Formats: sequence, structure tokens, C-alpha cells
Amino acid sequence: MKFIIFSLSFVIALSVSFTPHVNAQDTKLESLDTWGSNRGWEGVGLLNIDNMSTCTGAMIRSDLVLTAAHCLVDSKTGERVNPRKVEFRAGWRDGKSIARRTGKFAIVHPDYKGGAGDQLSSSNIRNDIALLQLESPIQTTHADPFRVDRGIRAGSEVSVVSYGRGRNDAPSRQRACQIVDYRSGVVAMTCEVVQGSSGSPVFAMRDGQPRIVGVVSALGQLDGSQVSFAMDIQKPFAEIMSDFSAGRGVFPQVARAAKRITVGVKNSSKSVGGARFLRP
Repeated sequence: MKFIIFSLSFVIALSVSFTPHVNAQDTKLESLDTWGSNRGWEGVGLLNIDNMSTCTGAMIRSDLVLTAAHCLVDSKTGERVNPRKVEFRAGWRDGKSIARRTGKFAIVHPDYKGGAGDQLSSSNIRNDIALLQLESPIQTTHADPFRVDRGIRAGSEVSVVSYGRGRNDAPSRQRACQIVDYRSGVVAMTCEVVQGSSGSPVFAMRDGQPRIVGVVSALGQLDGSQVSFAMDIQKPFAEIMSDFSAGRGVFPQVARAAKRITVGVKNSSKSVGGARFLRP
């Protein structure tokens, strides 16, 4: 098996045309390499995937992490990664974290198609989100989850907190970058990302608070300018949360049979109960 270090995909072409530009108001990456500078961002963490690759994830609940779907899907076989082999390291910095938890269950968006021969199309970027449920909650006194908010449009200013190649020792934040175009749920951004930044939360300030409005999916170069790609998260997030709540597509699947209990006289054929499938 080939040893994979990073997992950010690269876009050669999309079925839509973007005209990116670099905005002079973009800020440079700032390393959040002290506990003080990282205060408030502890809910963003490093995902160690089976000690073979890394991605970025963000807590949206004390036991639920939002990331990119392709982080939890084998790019060659299309098989899902065992969530119990994924570790979330909240606020990871210089070999230490606020909390470390392994995954218990996971779900990828049903319309994301991964595996050998699958190109990263605009449809895949649009649906490139996944949820990792942790084995146990992380106390909110240690790291606050982020809210997922309504979508974004071209011209919006956003920020990204990410890990990645050459800067996995601490999270980096770009305070301001721009949405330069929006087509069919796919957004092109001037935000700086590298391999390993997949799954990084894209934030917009709403009522003075950072809200997640997208997830970093890919890096590409179009019309001579480097851009990063994310999705307008509103619709795919609502869909994946609906599936998660209903237990659809959650892996590994858990099925437990309840005992059949007979009532009445001995050897009665009447019964109550029966087999039940309990979702996680």
C-alpha cells in the first residue's frame, strides 16, 4: 500500500468556468502557535487518518466533527475509512492537543463519489463533506463547537483555519480572503491552502461570531491564478445531518436484535417485541 502523507486533491478543470482574481485585502497566514493566539479556535483540529494521511476538521457538536468526504474515502478503492482508525486532535499545537478522540461512527454525503477513476468534478466538490462522530464528547470548557450557518456568495469575505503540509505543528488562520465566484453550489476562493488542508472550515462572521459556511475541498489553478475550492454548505449539510439523524449511511453499521418476549400461558404463540435496529 502506498504511503500517503497528505490528502488535498488538485483540480485540473471543472465543468464550470471561474474568473479568479487576487484581492488586495487578503491577509497573510497567521500561525496560531500559542495557546493565547489559538483561543477560541480550539474546536478546529488535526485529523490523523490511520497514521497515513492528515486532514483538518472542526467540531460542530461536542462529539461531532465536520470534514471533507474525501478524507474518509480511499481514493483508489472508493472504500470508506474505518472511523476507529481516525483520531481528532482538537487544538493540536507542538505535539499537544486540548483533547484527543478516536472516531466511532462516520457518514459521507451520499452524492459524493470517490475511488479510482473518479475525477474531482464540480458535483463532488459540492458534496465533499463528511461527519465523524467521536468515541466520547469533548467538554465545551476545553473546546467550543462551531455553528454551521447559511451559505455564501461571490464577493463575500471569509476566513479559513487549517493545518497542512509544512505547518501541521500548529493551525494557521487567514483572517480575510475572498469568494471570487460562485457556480451551482461551488465557490472559488483566494484563501491559501495546501495539501492536508482538506476539510478545513471556511468561516464568515455573523453577529460577531465565526460561523462555518463551507469546507475546503480542493486546490486548483485557473486562468493563471491559484484558487481554492469549497462548497456552499447550507444544502449538503442539511442533507447529511438528516441522514445522520435517521441512521442512513452511517458506518460501521450497527444492528442489534432485541429479545423476543412471550406473554401469557406457557408455550403461548403470542409475543411482543421483535428485532429492532438501533442506530448509533
